[in-house]
Amino acid sequence: MTSTLILGPRPGKKSKDQIEALGVTHVISLLGIREQASSIDRIAKAIGASWHHFPVNGGHLDILQTLDVAQLFLLYDTINRGSDAPIIYLHCSAGIHRTGFVAYLLLRYRGLSPQQACTEMGEMRAVTLEQVGEDRLALAESKFLAWQAA
Repeated sequence: MTSTLILGPRPGKKSKDQIEALGVTHVISLLGIREQASSIDRIAKAIGASWHHFPVNGGHLDILQTLDVAQLFLLYDTINRGSDAPIIYLHCSAGIHRTGFVAYLLLRYRGLSPQQACTEMGEMRAVTLEQVGEDRLALAESKFLAWQAA
């Protein structure tokens, strides 16, 4: 069964109940080392979800270029194998640049075309698609194609 992705900003005390109401079973934090990502673990535990930290130290292209796509897909596969119909809350700080970049990669990994991936991302969270940036989507596509060719 393929997981459901929910895109958003960094969870906090105010959003915890809303995220729990969505039935989230896993939280993937794309926060960098200096962004106190471990505080999200407490929120995930409070809602009965598993927390996964996939550190990305910012949304600039030079940083995103270094993202290990194979490790991202391994994490995604592990979540999907270990849960029946998992619901994943994927976030960075604002839920825009890093979140959009990674969401696009995961949607392409699921087998969607570039256009389908963008359409689905827009349906998940319009502001993420609107503001992720064509440059990040182009980089994500090139990283996906390179991974696929390897």
